[in-house]
Amino acid sequence: MRFRSTFTAVSIILLAIPSSIQAIDLLSVTSSLYVGLDNNNIVTYDTSSGVAATIEASVSTFTSLHLNVPLGLAFDISGNLYAVNNGDNTISKFNSAGVYQTNGSIGSTRLYAPTGLAFSFDNSGVLYVNGGVDSSNTQVQSFIAKYNSSGLYLSSITTNTNLKYPRGIAFDPFGNLYVANAGNNTISIFNPFGGYQGSITTNLNGPRGIAFDSLGNLYAANAGSNTISKFNSAGLYQSSITTGLNGPRGIAFDSSGNLFAANTNNNSISVYSPSGAFLTSWATGSGQPYYIAFKPITVPEPSTYALSAIAAGLFACSRRHRNLGQPKIF
Repeated sequence: MRFRSTFTAVSIILLAIPSSIQAIDLLSVTSSLYVGLDNNNIVTYDTSSGVAATIEASVSTFTSLHLNVPLGLAFDISGNLYAVNNGDNTISKFNSAGVYQTNGSIGSTRLYAPTGLAFSFDNSGVLYVNGGVDSSNTQVQSFIAKYNSSGLYLSSITTNTNLKYPRGIAFDPFGNLYVANAGNNTISIFNPFGGYQGSITTNLNGPRGIAFDSLGNLYAANAGSNTISKFNSAGLYQSSITTGLNGPRGIAFDSSGNLFAANTNNNSISVYSPSGAFLTSWATGSGQPYYIAFKPITVPEPSTYALSAIAAGLFACSRRHRNLGQPKIF
C-alpha cells in the first residue's frame, strides 16, 4: 500500500485556519439516528434509551413526496439534512425541524445515479457527492461532484484510475477526503485540495459506507463479505467485525463510540460497542436501509474551531509522515 504526501498535516491545518476549521467531533451528535430507506422514506430512531434496549421509531418520518431512493444522508453544521436521491439524480434539503426546503433541492447537474455524500471538513458549506458514473460521453468516468451551499455546481474530482463506482465518502480529522470504491475494492484518499494521495487496497470487499471513530481509525462496511474492516490512522488494517451483518452499507458512530450499521439484505440496523462487540439489532420494516447519519447537536463557536485547529496541528506535529500502506452498484 502506497501513500504520497504533498502537504504535511501541519501545513494543511495552518492553511485552513483563516476559513475557520471545524474539526470532527463525535461527541457533538444527538441520539437521533436517521436512516434512508429504499421505499423513499427517511426514518429517525431515538437511541438514548441505550443500545441494549428496544429502540423504537419516532414520529418523525420523511415522506416520499420529496425523496426518490435516498442513498446518502449528511447534515451541515446548522443541522440541515441533505439526502441524495439515486432515483432522480437530485439532492433534497430539509431544515433542522425536518421541513422540506422548496428552494433547497440540487438539480441533476453532473449527477448520474448518485450514492453517498458528505460536507467539507471546514465550515464553508461545500457539499461533496459521489456523483456516480458519467456515461454521457464516450468515456465512462467515476467522479466526486462539489456544490456550494446554494446548490451551485463548483467542480469535480475525477481520476479514471483511482475511482470506480464510488459509494462511501468521509473526511478525516485533517480534512483529507476518503472515498470507498465498490468497483475495485479500494478506498481512495485525496488531500484538502483534491489531489490524489494514494489508496487503501487490503481487506476490502465491495466497500460502501465508511466512518472515522474519535481516535481517527477508519471503518469500512464490506457489502461483499458481510464484514466491517478497521484501519488505523495510517491506513493499516487492524481487525474486522464479522457478526450480525448482512449486506452492510451505511455506518455511523454515536457520542459514546458505539458503531451502527445498516444491513440492506435483511432490513435491520446492528449496533456494536467501541471494542467491536455485537450489542443489539432491530428491524426497519419493509424498507431496505442504506445510508445513515446522526443529527448534530449545535454549531460550535468560532473559538471552538480555532482551538480544534490548534489541537489538530499539535497532533499532526507528532505524526508528520504517515504511510498508508455500467450497472448500478448500491
